[in-house]
Amino acid sequence: MTTANAQARVRMHPEDRKASIEDFAFDVFAERGYSASGLAEIAERAEVSKTLLYHYYPEGRPELMVAVMDRLATSLLATTGEAVSAPVAAPARVTRFVEIFLDYFAEQPDAFRLLFRDPWGSGEPDVISRTVQLMLELSGQLIEPLSASGAPGAALVTTTQGIIGFLLSATELVLSGHVPPAAAASASVAFIVAGTDALGGGGAST
Repeated sequence: MTTANAQARVRMHPEDRKASIEDFAFDVFAERGYSASGLAEIAERAEVSKTLLYHYYPEGRPELMVAVMDRLATSLLATTGEAVSAPVAAPARVTRFVEIFLDYFAEQPDAFRLLFRDPWGSGEPDVISRTVQLMLELSGQLIEPLSASGAPGAALVTTTQGIIGFLLSATELVLSGHVPPAAAASASVAFIVAGTDALGGGGAST
């Protein structure tokens, strides 16, 4: 590390330094996968010491991964949240949610890997928990627009979780090139409408 780089590191505000570290961590995790990535490589990319990494992330790699996931989740939830809060009829909001969800990951496949693929095989409870939490947050966004179906509350909570699982599978098909995004969106919306109509007596498609 050059003297100039060292001085720049010392002068950087702690929050800016953390943001920089998380940017480099995202790059490493996306390139190599969480399980194959080490703190030493992240520290080298970020031009900091492992000691400084542990200063900011005392729990080490899992805590850093969760921080990266938090940033991605915040971006995703803000995007999907706009869809379900739009001043249009509930079916249009649900359709837009599906389209935005699929488009988001079609444009950012690395985000999908870090949020929904790598965590399950990580063996890290905190990392897995962050994915589960995100699935609950996403399903929670769908409850209000789908409540027009008349489905009971408990059934709606279960159904929205199933919808997120369906969308994750549809995203895998899109990213693997097996299904075009438009076809995946159409099938997903049909699945949602059929499921909520069956629960609530036809209210979702009106």
